[in-house]
Amino acid sequence: MLSKINTYFRYFLEYAKHNDYLSIYASINYLIFNKSHKNDRIIQTSIGKFFCRKNTNDFQFANYRYEWGVKRFILNHINEYTVFIDSGACIGDFSILLSKYNIRCIAFEPISYNREILIANLGLNDLTQKVKVIPMGISNENGPVKFKFDLINTGASGIAPLDQGNPTIDCMAEMCTFDSLLPELHLSLNDHILFKLDVEGMETEALKGSIDFISRFPFITFIIEEKITGVDKIKSVLNELGSFKYGSLDNYNFFAQKVY
Repeated sequence: MLSKINTYFRYFLEYAKHNDYLSIYASINYLIFNKSHKNDRIIQTSIGKFFCRKNTNDFQFANYRYEWGVKRFILNHINEYTVFIDSGACIGDFSILLSKYNIRCIAFEPISYNREILIANLGLNDLTQKVKVIPMGISNENGPVKFKFDLINTGASGIAPLDQGNPTIDCMAEMCTFDSLLPELHLSLNDHILFKLDVEGMETEALKGSIDFISRFPFITFIIEEKITGVDKIKSVLNELGSFKYGSLDNYNFFAQKVY
């Protein structure tokens, strides 16, 4: 609980920096009662402008301090990357942040409810032409899949039933292997690729659908959320596909850098 309070305190300072006191209220409401602001609104953060849906935690994803351990790692190595692949892009916060460093960004978002907001946020930040949005999720097979979309925690949608007590709705989403898209992504073997994998329990499937990519491309750094699947299972798959060095970023995320 103390760790969560410290995290929200950093959020509060960031909101106050932009005079966004309504997001401070929403954060407290969300932390204590799992509720949010009652109206759609647009907020300004250190990342950019974001459309925040009512009764959701979009405002949290938009905060510069959200997943700070991940952001700190990326920013410390920002000059090393030429391409950012954002799998499970949600509202687009990481793609918007990295595109401002002249890094080519490719955002995968299979859930239409999130993808609409992602596209709207790119427009708010004049980045529509800089970030390529792919309306699919990454898996080990191609085809449609039924998701559970969390109406409050919009970044927690997944195939498996969610265990957060929040209302959900069913929605269909198109899945594909990353390898099947390689011809149209026009990646170069000289690219230094940062690949953020936040796919709510489908990490191993996504990696198994990327075997050709992982074997062929020498300069890959993954950032992977392991909250649902577990770090050991993910590392086991990665170790079968190549040699990687690992490091922890926060309680839920770690990096895996291909050793070449």
